[in-house]
Amino acid sequence: MNLDYVRALTFAPIVQRYDARDSALYALSLGMGADPADEDELPYVYEGRGPLAAPSQCVTLCWPPFWHKEPSTGISWRRILHGEQRFTLRRPVPVAGLVEAEHRVVAVADKGVGRGAVLYTAHDVRDQASGEPIADMVAAEFLRDDGGCGGFGEAPTLTRALEPRGQPIAICDYKTSTQAALFYRQASRDFMPIHADPEIARQAGFERPISHGLNTFGLACRAALKRFAPRRPEKLVSMSVRFAAPAYPGDTIRIEFFEDSGVRFRAFALERDVLVLDRGEIGLA
Repeated sequence: MNLDYVRALTFAPIVQRYDARDSALYALSLGMGADPADEDELPYVYEGRGPLAAPSQCVTLCWPPFWHKEPSTGISWRRILHGEQRFTLRRPVPVAGLVEAEHRVVAVADKGVGRGAVLYTAHDVRDQASGEPIADMVAAEFLRDDGGCGGFGEAPTLTRALEPRGQPIAICDYKTSTQAALFYRQASRDFMPIHADPEIARQAGFERPISHGLNTFGLACRAALKRFAPRRPEKLVSMSVRFAAPAYPGDTIRIEFFEDSGVRFRAFALERDVLVLDRGEIGLA
């Protein structure tokens, strides 16, 4: 990684116009509406009962270009994995709107040669016309081949340890489609090829294209809405998570919720018995 180049990066404001159809497509990419008689999920996918926008849709708004792939960064972009994600909503996500985001690199934490580095970015979304804040987000990306390049800035803390005591207070299982990653990349505009191109996935060390971490994150949001805020998305005001391991399209994802100074969660890919989400936390109004 060319650390000086990455530290000096600046981004023009990112503008996006989206409508109720985009919000419904995002909800469909999370599997909402799989049960056509589920009255709690119908408002997210059918305008006749809504429309509503899922809170986690904020992570897709004003998606930045994949700048990591630029040769000047020196980043081994095929080996990037999403490490952690946090969002805080300043208001409910609008079903449609014209929005603008400020995207910036805030820190790089160097783990050392052979151990990788963690790149931290902030992404703040607001209504373009009024300037009213909508969502504040921070992401950690694990650059597996870029350790030993040095670091800068103060690495933010996105999650806290989850040590479940007792049985889950709720469990939700979702069988994902084998097309899940292909569907989600169109709905989210996250076109990183590791989720679609088998050759690039193999170069990154995976047997086939993997699911977007944010898609699995969205499944946790879907489950939280069902359990804690049915038809009341404005109640869910924040989420954070660590991506423990990649999920694959076709996995059955089990989300487990716990009480631990608030609502906590983790998720497993059942067929492979792999922890895919950890240290999850949900803020409820």
